[in-house]
Amino acid sequence: METIILKIVLSSCLLIGFYYLFLERERIFKFNRIFLLSALVFAYAIPFIPFNIPFKPTGKTNLIIGEPLQNFRQINTAQAISIDWIKILLVVYAAVSIYFLVKFIYSIFKIKFLKGEKRNYRNQNILIIDKDYAPFSFLNTIYFSRKYLVNDQIDERIFLHEKCHIEEKHSADILFIEFLKIFSWFNPALFFFKKAMITNHEFLADEYVLQNNFDVGNYQHLILNEIKISQNFNLTHQFDFNNTKKRFIMMNSKNSRFTGLKKLTLLPVLAILFVLFTKKVNAQTETSAIVEATLPQKQDVMSFKKKNATKFEKKIITFSTKTRDDIEVKKDTIKKKQNVSAPVSPPPPPPPSEFEQVPAEFPGGANAKKFSFKLF
Repeated sequence: METIILKIVLSSCLLIGFYYLFLERERIFKFNRIFLLSALVFAYAIPFIPFNIPFKPTGKTNLIIGEPLQNFRQINTAQAISIDWIKILLVVYAAVSIYFLVKFIYSIFKIKFLKGEKRNYRNQNILIIDKDYAPFSFLNTIYFSRKYLVNDQIDERIFLHEKCHIEEKHSADILFIEFLKIFSWFNPALFFFKKAMITNHEFLADEYVLQNNFDVGNYQHLILNEIKISQNFNLTHQFDFNNTKKRFIMMNSKNSRFTGLKKLTLLPVLAILFVLFTKKVNAQTETSAIVEATLPQKQDVMSFKKKNATKFEKKIITFSTKTRDDIEVKKDTIKKKQNVSAPVSPPPPPPPSEFEQVPAEFPGGANAKKFSFKLF
């Protein structure tokens, strides 16, 4: 899990860094919007994408042979030490995620519960509110303060600006970012992605207004007048956007000569990230998984199957099996000692014979035996 989180954070940081270095100052607003959305999806999906790598064994088998009891004791000790920290981290993660979830829901209801007069203005849903807010839009509704409605008309430039946000569904991009923050709030790149997206949305809306033959100077003057009014809605596009300087510069800028080259530079970047951060799957991994699945639970020696093994590998397997058996014998030292130290009971005496046993004698008795030797 730690590896997956690290891959997501690194890939998203690298992609947003690429955006700020090469694409932000170019007048390719639609391309940039697609890039920002695709980069987020790519960063969060790449750790789960399997990438097959051909693997050829070198002929040497790596065996893991050791004393299982000692290894298990070390693992259990490490787990006992770290288990409290894991619980603490999980509690902190859940608490912060719940906070962002509550904030997300609250931000939606804060906008939806605004009271005002609902109208349909030139095929657009608008809500005229009494509070002194700068114009903003959310989902399919444009919110105007009553002072912007003069003779039942709204300034065409303001209306077109907010209409662009509605038609191109810019709110969906922000909702997507806020949703990712609920369960991946630890990713610092999300803050920069949201900032870049909102800036890009404003560039798109400004371009949409200026395409209708409005004077750039007058439009900029209108924006400066609206900066004095602000509101705090987390999920909206505010007309008094704080990046006014960037917007003014972009209105008068042109694409550089290297715009196409910068787009092409993205391809090797994505290829490198794909190779580095995808889930690696190779022949060794698959073979190891099959062997581990077929081995019994008590087995602690990893080896190839004998059917596919070479002569050298079969020798190693035989040696490792003997070594494992020796280890299993050594583990049962208590029982062995008990068997050795136990007193050996003497065998039972033989049953008495049915015939009377008489000791053997020489003819004539013991004296005759002596005499016979003297005569000879």
